[in-house]
Amino acid sequence: MSTGAAFVPRFVPGGAGALARVRAHGRLQVVVGETAGVLAIAIAGALMGTGVRRVAGSLAGRRPPPVCCEAACLVVAILADTASTAATTVWATTLFGGWCVCLSTVDLLVRRLPNLPTVGGALVILTVAAAAGRGGEAVVGALLLAAPLCVTHVISPRSLGAGDVKLALGLGAVAGLAGPTALLLGAVLPPFLTAGAGVLAGVIRGRWRSGTYGAGPVPHGPSMCLATGVGLLTAG
Repeated sequence: MSTGAAFVPRFVPGGAGALARVRAHGRLQVVVGETAGVLAIAIAGALMGTGVRRVAGSLAGRRPPPVCCEAACLVVAILADTASTAATTVWATTLFGGWCVCLSTVDLLVRRLPNLPTVGGALVILTVAAAAGRGGEAVVGALLLAAPLCVTHVISPRSLGAGDVKLALGLGAVAGLAGPTALLLGAVLPPFLTAGAGVLAGVIRGRWRSGTYGAGPVPHGPSMCLATGVGLLTAG
């Protein structure tokens, strides 16, 4: 009994050629739909970046450089869309990324992390996780990431600020939801990233030989946010 192309002329006007055109048209529709989806999330990310820049400027009392927040949020949105196929996950990850960009911008501008966005963000994340039935994982992740930083802050407050400990609660909650790999990367990567940033800042400022790496301490918040983002992408 023959199969495949032998039956095409009976069911599709024009035979195999018409069937090929139908399939090509279907693939074109899929490509157009995917492209439109990527453009939509990219535009949403850039628009979110504008809001993030304004909020960060208000929290820091200084105006962030133009376009930087928009570009960062756009990249975050595209990475979120690439890493997941579920629309809810994409938008949740994009919003989380916008929160990270906002806090990182403030930390870079004034070397501090305000209580309201750090603690408030952590509470929102924990509440959403509890509503989704995964509050336990989020709480465990928050404690696992924040506890070592809390000990470090108590022993040496000048080396690690209290804002970093509070930020770790929200980041740890998200990493806990993503899994052990995200938690591990969120805990191990930040010190190396911050140290590398300090060395790079020293080289750029021409102070390598004197051993003075910049005009002040290198903010640790951006490294924590970046490490958690890498953990999410790896876990996804």
